[in-house]
Amino acid sequence: MSSVITPEQLSERVCRKLNLPAKDNAEGIAEILRAALNDSREAAIAATKAGCLEIAEEEAERSRSVGASAAQQTALNIATRIRKRHVEVR
Repeated sequence: MSSVITPEQLSERVCRKLNLPAKDNAEGIAEILRAALNDSREAAIAATKAGCLEIAEEEAERSRSVGASAAQQTALNIATRIRKRHVEVR
């Protein structure tokens, strides 16, 4: 498994590759990389939450189709809780 590369390490590598003085440029590049990393993390979290909601809704529909009202209600409750707490309605 590869080791984790921090934005600071990556910015220093970028500076070396572009022949830029790290002293003057690494901090700004690291900040840009941190912002991009944060945006990617937030997008991944939102996608995971939406995926969980979709699974709960599918389970509710599956339960409804076989007449399992208790399981259906449980799945609908889970979907409602996920939507209220974690998923932005667009």
